Amino acid sequence: MRCRVSLAADRRGRVPFAVVGVLLLVSSLTLAPTLSTEPAPNGTAVERTLNEVSAVSTTAVRDGVATASRRAAAAPVVEPADTPAGRALRDDHAFRDSLRLRVYRHVRSNLERLSAHSDGVNATASLPAANSTAEYERAIDRVTVERAGDNDTALRVTVENITLTARRGGEVVTHRVVDRTVVVPTPVLHVHDQMTTYEQRVQNGLTKPGVSQRMTARIYPIAWARGYAQFGGAPIENVIANRHVSLATNGALLGVQRSVFGRSDPEGRQALTEATAAVGVNDIAAGSNSRLASEILDQVNYRPASQNITTGARQPDEPLRVGVNGTADAAYRQVGVPDALNATARDAYTVRASVVTERERLYGGRPDRPDPPGPDWRFVREIEGSDASIVDSVDSGVSVPSRWHALERWGRTVELTHTRRVIWKKGNNVRHTRAQRTERVHVSLALVGRHRNGSLAPVRGIERAHESGGSPLGGENLADVQGKAADELLDGGRDRAAKDVALEEFEQDTVAVTGARPDSIHTWIARDLRRLRERVRDIAVSVDRGEVGTFQSNPSRQLRRTLRDRRSQLVDAPRTYDSAADRARVAARVAFLDAVDRRLGGHAENHSTVASGIDDRLGSLSGGSLAELRRALTARETRVPRARATPTGPAGPVRTRVQAQPQYLTLASVGESEFPAVDGTEHPLVARNVNVFSVPYGNAATTVLNGATGGRNRVGLGAAAKTLAAARETEVGSNTSLDERRQQLRTEVGRANGVVTAAFAERVRAETDAGPSESERIVDDAMDQWGTTAARGMAIANDSAAHRIAEVAADRRGLSTVEQDWLRVRLLRTATTTLSTAGARPPEGLVNRTANTVRETARSRVQSLLANRAGAEVERVAKRKLGTRALPAGLPLAPPFLPWYATVNIWWVTVEGTYARFSVTASHGAPGTPGETVRYVRERRAVHLDADEDGSGELLGHNRRITFRADTGVAIVVPPKPRGVGDKDGNSVETSAGWPDPG
Repeated sequence: MRCRVSLAADRRGRVPFAVVGVLLLVSSLTLAPTLSTEPAPNGTAVERTLNEVSAVSTTAVRDGVATASRRAAAAPVVEPADTPAGRALRDDHAFRDSLRLRVYRHVRSNLERLSAHSDGVNATASLPAANSTAEYERAIDRVTVERAGDNDTALRVTVENITLTARRGGEVVTHRVVDRTVVVPTPVLHVHDQMTTYEQRVQNGLTKPGVSQRMTARIYPIAWARGYAQFGGAPIENVIANRHVSLATNGALLGVQRSVFGRSDPEGRQALTEATAAVGVNDIAAGSNSRLASEILDQVNYRPASQNITTGARQPDEPLRVGVNGTADAAYRQVGVPDALNATARDAYTVRASVVTERERLYGGRPDRPDPPGPDWRFVREIEGSDASIVDSVDSGVSVPSRWHALERWGRTVELTHTRRVIWKKGNNVRHTRAQRTERVHVSLALVGRHRNGSLAPVRGIERAHESGGSPLGGENLADVQGKAADELLDGGRDRAAKDVALEEFEQDTVAVTGARPDSIHTWIARDLRRLRERVRDIAVSVDRGEVGTFQSNPSRQLRRTLRDRRSQLVDAPRTYDSAADRARVAARVAFLDAVDRRLGGHAENHSTVASGIDDRLGSLSGGSLAELRRALTARETRVPRARATPTGPAGPVRTRVQAQPQYLTLASVGESEFPAVDGTEHPLVARNVNVFSVPYGNAATTVLNGATGGRNRVGLGAAAKTLAAARETEVGSNTSLDERRQQLRTEVGRANGVVTAAFAERVRAETDAGPSESERIVDDAMDQWGTTAARGMAIANDSAAHRIAEVAADRRGLSTVEQDWLRVRLLRTATTTLSTAGARPPEGLVNRTANTVRETARSRVQSLLANRAGAEVERVAKRKLGTRALPAGLPLAPPFLPWYATVNIWWVTVEGTYARFSVTASHGAPGTPGETVRYVRERRAVHLDADEDGSGELLGHNRRITFRADTGVAIVVPPKPRGVGDKDGNSVETSAGWPDPG
């Protein structure tokens, strides 16, 4: 006989009074070994005792479930042990199986204390003992646990095969096997599942809700605000420091707590508030008094990340306008110079010419072979000949091929006299016979031309193409082409050609004939091309800054598509050219747009190459990748799930309280005197913060942009000059090391400047009528605008020098506007070529050593001033912004690899942390009358259970701390200015104490 008994609360969550009575009964059973009752009015004594034991067994099960739940939560098994009891637990269900085993153990213990007596009959309830792994597995199988009740905050447990036994005089009378199912208002599985969710979320990567996503959302605004503040001149050495990482991580952890448990650790919130305030003070000026720090920052319009920053900072999703800009200048340097324009004009004025013919026989023809002189004459050979004579001139009706046009037509009637002479032989005798006949033919000829001989201009007709004076620039247009073509194709004259056609001996040929071009055509085309260049320069696309920084968008490719969409409008080819000059003008436009297109295509390919280099660099430094960086960009705006409102269970609202040790995971070490759960001394949180393109400038950027012909271990002139400028702005005092390195770097930058200016002087000499000495004076006088070696180097690198030299040369040599522009573009090409040579690239080691000394000197100087409270001196130093803020940083997306439309820098942050103890207490019941509580604790601890009831606990498994690792990346994009953005303290990889092992 099987019986199922279930007790449940009423709709209002109240436990029936009968259950209260049973609970009181169980309490008495725990004190007395037996229970005596009055004889039942009906049924036998056996039935009465079995029914009584069966009734109270439900309460025994309920009590065992409640006890097992509390103890399982206090010491949850996360990893089974390699013991007889531990091996009975499944790895992926360790906690639930351990809870089932605990329920079995406590229910069995409760049942052993139950008995009932009536008329000499004794009834008991029991479960089998367990002493081996197989028996533990069977015990677990007898127990089923699942969430139940409103909001699944209760526990439904079924214990199967409880044996009820009736005995009389020690002899077994009968058995009854029953299952018992109870619903206990304990949220143990609810809390366990919450803890599992929390652990999963703190360990989730960027693609799933959790710490990584929330940390990303917190770091991004800090990084972009501080990055743009630094770009604007704020005294920031580290854009993202580990103190910011710590803040973001703890804020993210508290956020995940709220999203999972509905609330976070209150002490953790307070600690985060205090830490945020401390970091804010640190961001103003480390070790300074707040008044002096504010004075410094007032000079540069900067506020720390903890305040509202209004420094013109941009956000990742704000559009960045990227234009064709200098790519148009580079293309113009290729096609807009005299040699290129001459080739373009020559092609436009070149016509392919040929002669087409037709032959029509009027009458007559070739004679038959004459007969032999007589019998037995043997044929030796035959000789044919024809003579042609012009009979009359007639109209030409020859057909002109498609896309060709007739320059001249003529026709002739030609009489042909054909003669056949045969030689015969008989013995030693030779005879000749001859036959003759006349043929008359009509031949038609035309000298034809085709206005396409490699010209890039779209195929169109030309009005008055071969009329003299048809060009807007004067000159012959294409009027002289006919004569030149006739001279090359009709060497013997038109009659000779007609006779050759009649004789079928005319050899058709095609020649290229170039007409005379007006003297001013180059200037005229160049003027039009310059206007087009300015229009193309202004073509731009809008891209998200974040997508630029993560190389998700390719601005050059987008510009290329835009240019192609507008190509027809920019070419502006007429339906019919009004002249060959007009055709040359359009051809130059096509050549220019083709050059821009090719360069944008090259930039687009280089963009992919640079992205690959960054990916390699990022991976080698931090283990990150551009793909993960893009996920971080998306994750910063990902909406995270929110916790449900406080759930209500069978016993009332389930209120959760989170407690952690330490409540704030600090980068500093903590000890057990502060947090008892800590084992000795440990670091709860460790962090590594990698700035991919920090100062020293050359190491990472040169590796990625490994295409400069100047070779490795050298730095571009612009970066070296900026470093020299920073050294110049830093007061030396008694720092002889900085003075020596500054002098060495000035020598190297000056030498590089000399290499480029010498090339400039040679270009001026080649493009103007100035002699060598005059060319050098022009360059020297132009460079006098910049008074220091560093300023000259920066002017050369940013193309200002080329523009100024062209202006001075134009003024001295009387150059026209077009000639000045030609010289300017040639000087720009010279700069690009020369700056890539080793002679124009100072040594990387010297540049970086100087940068390091600048940082050390500037930091020491500021600390000294702040310590002495020298207010006026601090203000003076702040106005000069110190040398460190002039140091370049970041990866300039700049020529020769890409057009300089932005400077990018990337930070990759990794944190690892552990809570010494993390507990969640769930209480259920009305707030005024709190009920039971379940406290679920995660910590490093061995879990024991006296499963075999021998009085000593067996190792069941291990509890484990909540640990996590989170990674994220930030890419910052600033406008194309020399300062750039990046960490400038010389430490590109910042690791906290204890890295990489928290705890």
